[in-house]
Amino acid sequence: MSTRKMVINTIIAALYVALTGIFAFMSFGAVQFRVSEMLNHLVGYHKDYKYGVLAGVFIANLIFSTLGAWDLVFGFGQTLISFLILEKLFKPNDSEMKRMMMTALVFTVTMVLVAIELYIVLDLPFWFSFVTAAFGEAVVLVVSAPLMKYMNKIIGFAEKMA
Repeated sequence: MSTRKMVINTIIAALYVALTGIFAFMSFGAVQFRVSEMLNHLVGYHKDYKYGVLAGVFIANLIFSTLGAWDLVFGFGQTLISFLILEKLFKPNDSEMKRMMMTALVFTVTMVLVAIELYIVLDLPFWFSFVTAAFGEAVVLVVSAPLMKYMNKIIGFAEKMA
């Protein structure tokens, strides 16, 4: 990986951690709206953005989560699995908005892993946890899509990783 890509991914990881920390009160638990998840959309612009997001997820969960190692495994795992699925689903001619909607769908469905974690660790009802966590994920990713599209016009996400 080039120095440029490492620096960009470090900035993304820092943004993810900062956003999770600022909004920590609503970033964890069965009912969560983790604003930093909007950065998942970056993988639709270039697959190498996943390294910064994954690092951010790991560090944010390490620092802020009350579930300890469980959140490192399940939260990080959910993000990694989602990115691997998206790499297989994305096609070169997919539109920006199509990639964002696929990202929202995949991340929402894979919240099943977070629901399993909450069931195992906190003994929360599985279906309640899945529905509420998936809802929060879907809301954040759908609502943030236009913002990320607008930011792409200003920043040029794909070109930054070229």
